[in-house]
Amino acid sequence: MSSHALPQGVNALSLRFVASTFLRALGFQATYFVGIIGSATYLLGADAFEVSLLIVILNISIVVAGGLAGVLVDHIGPRLTLFATLIVLGATGLLALALPLGIPMLVIVTVLEGCAAGICSTAASAYPRYLTEQVAGLQKINSYNNTANCVAVIAGPLLGGWITAVSSNQLVFSVLPVTTFLSAVLVWLTPELLHPEHQERQSSQAFWKQLAEGIQITFSHPVIRALFLIYFLGYFAYGAFDSLEALFYRDVLQVGSEWMGWLSACAGLGATVGALAVSRFPVRRLDLTTSAALLVVVGVGSMIYVGTNHVEIAVIGQIVSGLGFGALGPVKDTVLQKSCDLSYLGRVTSVLSVGMNSAGTLPLLVAPFLADAFGVQATLFSASAIAFAIGICALIWTIRTRESR
Repeated sequence: MSSHALPQGVNALSLRFVASTFLRALGFQATYFVGIIGSATYLLGADAFEVSLLIVILNISIVVAGGLAGVLVDHIGPRLTLFATLIVLGATGLLALALPLGIPMLVIVTVLEGCAAGICSTAASAYPRYLTEQVAGLQKINSYNNTANCVAVIAGPLLGGWITAVSSNQLVFSVLPVTTFLSAVLVWLTPELLHPEHQERQSSQAFWKQLAEGIQITFSHPVIRALFLIYFLGYFAYGAFDSLEALFYRDVLQVGSEWMGWLSACAGLGATVGALAVSRFPVRRLDLTTSAALLVVVGVGSMIYVGTNHVEIAVIGQIVSGLGFGALGPVKDTVLQKSCDLSYLGRVTSVLSVGMNSAGTLPLLVAPFLADAFGVQATLFSASAIAFAIGICALIWTIRTRESR
């Protein structure tokens, strides 16, 4: 099925899809930060190694599941993929409430949440292309969808914190069955309007052959290959932040742990504005050049964020970098969707997802050693400067490539 105009009812479907994204992200954000990490730190007294291990397990689960999910999306579509995964995610919340609290339970929940997050991310990123093929329509859906996710990043920890304040960290997991059930209902009420032309041929291919085909398509398509490299190299520099940010607050800014939440909220606010602003971009500007320019914004904001020991300056930096990060998501999704045939969109989305998530994971292994050698602030500022430099190089390259064409 194809359409030259936005089909009647797609706006209502888009709103349902966006609402389902918000509910899914709300449950994940509440249970990950406050439920898993909060229970490990405050209830079990976990040390830095155990907390870091949970983060690494989560990241690995997201990367592996997200990488494999593309074949599933191309085979049965994003709707069934999301619906089934949301049911499993809701059951994960019930399991976390039923099992005795301990590191083994948190590891199990972390793996299940990570796998669900990876699959949902791939399916949700591909979903808008199943609702419309018009670039303007994709732009709006991707902008609102990423905005909903950014709002959930702010609201999720606040909800989890409120439940913890009146009860306990473990009870936060009760959020998952509620939010994921509602999200699953909305997904079920959002039918796909477009379908791949060669879905039958894909069904007869072996799983690993389909997976390899997605990788081959990604790196043979000039626009998608460039998109992968821009995001992989840009996100690679930011892996250091996960393991060193808390030390930056404590040793450089010399502020209390409450500032971790406040500064994160500033970044979330900036990201929300950035994601929503993409809906107002000229359609012709949804390209690689804009992606590179936004990476430059992120680099500048991050250098402001970690460049001084003044928390007021850090607030400005978080807002600026948040603006860039928030806009990067919908621009990336729209460029990918308009450049990619629907029959292999899921697998190509998986490849980009693996690249971005693994890029943020790898530096976790070396960041502590660099911090010991050069200091926390120097390491974080260097990472920010590298992202800025990558953005500048990509911007120059995309402008020259566009002019030559």
